Amino acid sequence: MGFHRRHIDNETVHRLFNSGGAPAVFDLYTKGVDSLVMEIGLASKISDVIDNSDWHLLGRHAMEEEIEKIIRKDLGIEEIKK
Repeated sequence: MGFHRRHIDNETVHRLFNSGGAPAVFDLYTKGVDSLVMEIGLASKISDVIDNSDWHLLGRHAMEEEIEKIIRKDLGIEEIKK
């Protein structure tokens, strides 16, 4: 039985978000991994959301919305006001 450590850098997050959206990024952090090693910045900000127990109370959908908001801000894409 092995130990699966995943290294996540900011560029990987950008690429995965562009191809699969926030659900794909969420899965990168949560599926089939025992330990995460993240680059400082975007990758660690997303980890903070996923690891925060208050976000768990709000559910996966709320976490994915926050992840999308963080990534869009990092990419310089402004949020459209409703």
